[in-house]
Amino acid sequence: MKTFIRWQGNKSKHINKFIDYIPEFTGTYIEPFVGSGALFLKLQPKKWIINDINKDLINIWNEVKNNPDEMIKIFKKFGEHFKSLSKKDKVIYCKEITSNIESMPYDLKRASIYLLMKYCSYTGDIIYNNKFFFKSLDMNIYIRNYYPFLIQNNYDNILEVSEFLNNSKGKIFNKSYEKILNRSKNGDFVFLDPPYIEEHNYDFNYNKDEVLDDSFINGLYQQVKKLDRKGVKWLMTQADTKQIKETFKEYYIKKFQVYRMGSKSYVNELLIMNYTI
Repeated sequence: MKTFIRWQGNKSKHINKFIDYIPEFTGTYIEPFVGSGALFLKLQPKKWIINDINKDLINIWNEVKNNPDEMIKIFKKFGEHFKSLSKKDKVIYCKEITSNIESMPYDLKRASIYLLMKYCSYTGDIIYNNKFFFKSLDMNIYIRNYYPFLIQNNYDNILEVSEFLNNSKGKIFNKSYEKILNRSKNGDFVFLDPPYIEEHNYDFNYNKDEVLDDSFINGLYQQVKKLDRKGVKWLMTQADTKQIKETFKEYYIKKFQVYRMGSKSYVNELLIMNYTI
């Protein structure tokens, strides 16, 4: 099963690099920074907890769980109008819609519009300098006039994800990751895919008003130490930096290579875990 969310840091293309490092576990699968949920949907655990601090993201997960058919109707209605517009008018239309997201209540309409704008925007970014803003069209739309998010395969996938969310035993939260990790117990498995702590020159935000600094790294370290004491297995992905490697030097660390569209280059990322395979 594939993710239905376009999200920065999406691990869909990289799962094959670390799927073999997922341990056997008898308890609950816990993902406190769920994002697009690529690994979560790949594994389809019987018991799970997913969480993210991004309220829009969790609104999307909840609406796909509870109202997939209505979301698909909104997608189809949007497509009927959007496809007929010129490239220039598409940008104008998306700029107007994106600028209104902030004032919308967290409901089905907001979840659908948020998803649609991320699909329509270049690299999927719609938050810049802590404000909703639409810069330019996705290259598929601009060059190829191609709309992979407005086809039946995408709708079928949304329905499949909804069915899984409803037929398995799980909970969806919008809390701090620390509160979610406090729920873990012996036998659980935690997948940590937090925001990467590294130097960058882009101005988009994963989450509004988020501060990522040394205290965030130190907080992660203290939290995984708590997991160790409870006998919880955990796997973390992170940037390949000296600070990260020094902070988590007592754990097993593996490198894997990924291609980043933003810089159009290959870089190393890290897998950090408190167990061996």
